[in-house]
Amino acid sequence: MPSSFDADADAVMTATSMLRSFTTHIEGMKQRFRNGVNDTITWYGTGEDEFAKKQGPIYLETVDNTFKTLDALTEAFLSLANGTMENANVFLNRQSDVLSSIKQESDSQSGPRG
Repeated sequence: MPSSFDADADAVMTATSMLRSFTTHIEGMKQRFRNGVNDTITWYGTGEDEFAKKQGPIYLETVDNTFKTLDALTEAFLSLANGTMENANVFLNRQSDVLSSIKQESDSQSGPRG
């Protein structure tokens, strides 16, 4: 059974748009998380008690790691979207070049016969 592969520019654009929209949602998550953290940043206490000394650094490290994870997800989705577009452009350009070459060859062979 023969198979074919054609680049679907509209589908690639839709997929790329969806990947980029994920980054918008992640940025929204970061802002909501930041707001929540700001409201409760010192829940563990601020004094010199043992609980504050022990839990404060753990909590702050967790908050920092959460932001780093969300930043990494944003970067990953943007890289994926950009790479998808680059690959699609290469394929579409090659496809166009091949179709153009086929047409030129066909035109040169279908000239006047006599």
